[in-house]
Amino acid sequence: MLINVEELVPQHIGKIYQTILKGGYINENSAKHGNVELYEAIVSKESELRAYFKPLGYALMKREGYFYFARDDASDGEASLELIVDYIDIANFFKTLDANFSVGYRFSLTAMEHQLNTNIELQDLSTKMKGIKANDNREFIQKIVDKLKKDSFVEERSSVNGEYIVLNSYDYIEYFLGEIEVYE
Repeated sequence: MLINVEELVPQHIGKIYQTILKGGYINENSAKHGNVELYEAIVSKESELRAYFKPLGYALMKREGYFYFARDDASDGEASLELIVDYIDIANFFKTLDANFSVGYRFSLTAMEHQLNTNIELQDLSTKMKGIKANDNREFIQKIVDKLKKDSFVEERSSVNGEYIVLNSYDYIEYFLGEIEVYE
């Protein structure tokens, strides 16, 4: 199949590729400049983009309200496993913080810090998380949110009061966790 790159939304192809390299997600509900346009560009040329990225070793994946890219090869299984374990801990922490924590959930760092300061169960979970080391509760919350932000699972909506929204791509974590079977 011959693919004409000029017909593939050329103004967005570089940004799409950069997202691939970083392992990011392209969310329909993102307010970041250009992200909605990027999402719509992929929708308009989805099958062509799948064909374009396949020989490069990437599979374009679509879930409800977001796209992401999976590597065709599972080259670094150990690093992937560590990342998964980190996100299991983070998801457990947030579900303990608020059972409604999911796609579209809005929160502030201050409110989370207050809950962590007053909830012994959350404090216990925070000390057991291997991937996040912090000197105090505020730093702990900030590190978790920064990790989610870096990996395109949350987005800051107001820097003035530290408000965030959980993006559609958080569904990826929830879907993965729903697939885990626990044997005793």
